[in-house]
Amino acid sequence: MAPTLRALCLSLAVPVLLLACKPAVEAPAPMDADDGAATSTAIPAPAFSLLDLEGKRVELAQFKGQVLVIDFWATWCPPCREAIPELIAMKKKYGPRGFDIVGISMDENPARVVPPFIEQYGINYPVVMADAQVPSDFGGIYGLPTTFIVDRDGNIAQRYIGYVDLKVIEKEIEGLL
Repeated sequence: MAPTLRALCLSLAVPVLLLACKPAVEAPAPMDADDGAATSTAIPAPAFSLLDLEGKRVELAQFKGQVLVIDFWATWCPPCREAIPELIAMKKKYGPRGFDIVGISMDENPARVVPPFIEQYGINYPVVMADAQVPSDFGGIYGLPTTFIVDRDGNIAQRYIGYVDLKVIEKEIEGLL
């Protein structure tokens, strides 16, 4: 195949492949406060039971009745590192109002790399280690960070893939508290 024809084929194939990789599960659009609680569109957050760094189980059910941020992240991820101080501040600010965060580490060797990272950053919320199933249960994790906001009823209110200004997340949280 001639070099220019090969380049043309490749340039056409890349967009087609990218469209084929669209996430299988889309989170619902955030509901406005005056929309009511349309349960027919609610998507329950997948139940999870994962181990923290001390070997204790952390489960979604523990956060029943709270607004929850579930943050898929990794120590090597620059946008994840950028978001963590803001997540820590959100936990301090909204924790007393029924808000919590669970960080789900996607690191390959979390027992080695996550503990010093938590200490260095002063993370004040539970951090658990992802297993092989949980990313799939959440519809696939296609980029880091991936952040889910779960309402007090345990339904996914929003999903963000990649870094998002945490003021946007904070506004969403305030609407759910």
